[in-house]
Order: sequence, then structure tokens, then C-alpha cells
Amino acid sequence: MGVSPINSNGNIPVNNEFVNSVDGEEQKSSFKNTLGGFISEINDLQTKADASIENFATGKVENVHEVMIAMAKAEVSFKFMMEARNKLVETYKEVMRMQM
Repeated sequence: MGVSPINSNGNIPVNNEFVNSVDGEEQKSSFKNTLGGFISEINDLQTKADASIENFATGKVENVHEVMIAMAKAEVSFKFMMEARNKLVETYKEVMRMQM
């Protein structure tokens, strides 16, 4: 793949082979599925942490370390999700400012 020069009118030529190979609808559903998968994984970790706390409180589990590890995993994943959400919102706001 070679580098295309900028046209005299200032437009950059589009690589139609690349553009046609990516289907817009497929890309949207892929992002949606990926995001949904991450959110469901975080929800599963939160549910497992809650269950381990409940099991520890009722005496079904005696290992405090397992409970603390489950809680830490849930906390870290939730914090990561919130940071990713904040970055997405920040990026959206930046794009909206650029359009004005």
C-alpha cells in the first residue's frame, strides 16, 4: 500500500478498498457487543463478591482471603469501567466542541 498525495483541492484521497471492507453496521454491533460483554463481566464480578460476602457472613466460607480477593476484583473492575466511561464522555464532549 503506497502513500497517496494530497489532491490540488486539498482533499485526501480515500482508500476505497479499506472503506468497503469495513461494514458500518457490523462495526456498531461489534462495539455494542464488546461493551455489553465488559459490563456483564463487571456485573458478574459484583455478584460473585456479594455472594462471597453473604457466604462468609453465614459461615459457609471461612477463608477471608477469598472474600477479600473477590471484593478487590469487583472494585478494580468497577473503577476501570467508570474511568473508561469518563474518557468516553470527555471524548464525546470534545467532538461536540469541534463541530461548533
